[in-house]
Amino acid sequence: MVGLIHTILLDMIQRQAGADAATDIRRMAKVDPQIDFRIDENYDDAEFLRLLVATCERLGLTQDQAEQAFARAFYEDSVRRWPTWFQLSKSAREFLKRQPAIHNGFATGVSDSSARAGIRDKFRLEERPDRIVVHYKSPNRLCGVYVALAQEILEHYGESARIEHPRCLRGDDPSCEIHVIWPDTTGNA
Repeated sequence: MVGLIHTILLDMIQRQAGADAATDIRRMAKVDPQIDFRIDENYDDAEFLRLLVATCERLGLTQDQAEQAFARAFYEDSVRRWPTWFQLSKSAREFLKRQPAIHNGFATGVSDSSARAGIRDKFRLEERPDRIVVHYKSPNRLCGVYVALAQEILEHYGESARIEHPRCLRGDDPSCEIHVIWPDTTGNA
């Protein structure tokens, strides 16, 4: 997992709960307090998951609440850091169709080929007339982050769509299947 993810989580914690909370969470997760996570470096996925678990414990959040808060922080950071991503897309659907390519772009800065492949292989997109279907497979099982980010993107573009999650890694499924379904705008039922 690229260091940007760790950085956004720790910045979010500091903004919402203060520097002491961020320090406590690093300690609870057994993460070196001196490490400065870099956007172009890959870090152990287990380290981020420990930070997320410690965040839940320290701030009294469920995993869903933590993932939603993180997705909001990631969205806000992305709008500031990469405004062109949002300018290139005229709709939430266009943006969400680009998301796997954006995600995979982070892999280009990672020198280890197996780590690069691990980043690239997390998402696959299928487009249908009324929806996009995202296939997500990761041992991190952070599908809730994708669902919350998709909702942020819909709000960014002022759109509404239904999000369904019929298959999930957190259950017995080998991968997640997330459907973002737009209402029929043709008037057909």
